[in-house]
Amino acid sequence: MVEKSTTKRVWSRDEFILALDLYHRIEFGRINKTNPDIIKLAQFVGRTPSSIGMRLANFANCDPKLKERGVKGLDGAMKLCQPIWDEFEGNLAYLREEAIKARINILEAGNPEQSLHLVHIGEWEDFVKDINDYPFLKIVNKNYNGHCVISGIKIPELLVACHIIPSAQNEEESMRAENGLLLNLVYAKAYIEGLIGIDKDYKLHISSYLESHKFDIGYSSLFPRMFESKKLLINDAVVKPNPTFLEWHMDTVYNRKAV
Repeated sequence: MVEKSTTKRVWSRDEFILALDLYHRIEFGRINKTNPDIIKLAQFVGRTPSSIGMRLANFANCDPKLKERGVKGLDGAMKLCQPIWDEFEGNLAYLREEAIKARINILEAGNPEQSLHLVHIGEWEDFVKDINDYPFLKIVNKNYNGHCVISGIKIPELLVACHIIPSAQNEEESMRAENGLLLNLVYAKAYIEGLIGIDKDYKLHISSYLESHKFDIGYSSLFPRMFESKKLLINDAVVKPNPTFLEWHMDTVYNRKAV
């Protein structure tokens, strides 16, 4: 089967940095389009695994250790790859820091290929107005790898991108990955209404109002006994929710319907 190219755009500095970071994390013999790490990076930046593999092979041609062994990579794009290689040679700690920044930059730039089944929600009363506002949705969905950070559900039609601090309160931070949560519809509604909260340690809390309904039919299926002590499923997130933003929500929105 012929691999279909997803883009013909020029490589950005962020993409070169992520490719070099991956090059230093896998063995030369594992550079191929079926490598799971290469596939994952390809999906993240919106390129084909073959494209990522070729870029890693380009970096291999810059590697003096391989040259000493008589191993040769791909000659193409040397003028583009060599300066990046030289910038980070001997300083992998700096490369790791720049790779994190690169991932954030790509997240916040959005991905036009992202599914539009997902719903973007600011404040719930603005639902109709915000439903066609996709840039924030794309950022948040990619940041959390397409799953609800509470339930883990990955059905796109049931997921929404939810601000921690609404855009009306802080427009400057409204589009940042650290100000978003990917939630299923029920938990998004509960979070926006202040029925559930998340503290700076990413631990979930149930409001006294919601707790007063604990004997209602169906309550335990949505908010089981262990919910109160549960932590967000964010180990695979590129950018974790900002603890300061979470504290703002806990202080300002959470439990506002207190019994």
